[in-house]
Amino acid sequence: MPWTRWLVSAFAIVFPLLFAVYLVRGQSLSHALGEALAWGGISAWVFVIGKIENVRRGRRCALCETLRT
Repeated sequence: MPWTRWLVSAFAIVFPLLFAVYLVRGQSLSHALGEALAWGGISAWVFVIGKIENVRRGRRCALCETLRT
């Protein structure tokens, strides 16, 4: 299933970024971890749902096409 790959990829990009931002802002390690996990998961699911909608409607992604060639 391609959506699982999209979900893992999006989470792998968003989670470390959010975690680093929370740490830089001075949050505790446990708070930063919890917030990054929560918002990383939410962000990844929003990305996947949007991608699935675009696939269902037949919209092509120009960036995806250039990366495949």
